[in-house]
Amino acid sequence: MDIEYVRSRFIKHFDGTTGSVYASPGRINLIGEHTDYNGGFVFPGAVDKGMIAEIKPNGTNKVRAYSIDLKDYVEFGLNEEDAPKASWARYIFGVCREMIKRGVDVKGFDTAFAGDVPLGAGMSSSAALKVHTLSLSTNFSATTK
Repeated sequence: MDIEYVRSRFIKHFDGTTGSVYASPGRINLIGEHTDYNGGFVFPGAVDKGMIAEIKPNGTNKVRAYSIDLKDYVEFGLNEEDAPKASWARYIFGVCREMIKRGVDVKGFDTAFAGDVPLGAGMSSSAALKVHTLSLSTNFSATTK
């Protein structure tokens, strides 16, 4: 993972300025795969793979997201009916919707991200993406109603 590469893609796909950069690790479960939400025991551990995202409020009510690894761009609103079609973008949308349901006034943002967590390998690439979305919601564009 390379912060400068993520930054260069962010600049290219958005307004030419920079945002804030976040990194989050992938993880493995030594025991307890898919038991945590059923009240079971888990023993997770971070790994040396992860995700880097650059994020910045965009002053709109739209989320504009670019997956560097998939070379895919989406734009969507924050209302329930605005759900994106791209499966990866639904993770971002889901975090935003849950924050809104909990009284957070989520605003639009731009994000570009890349990572070296193997997709579909059970190492939580989706969780790493959700952490980035939560970072924006809590640090930049969101206030509790």
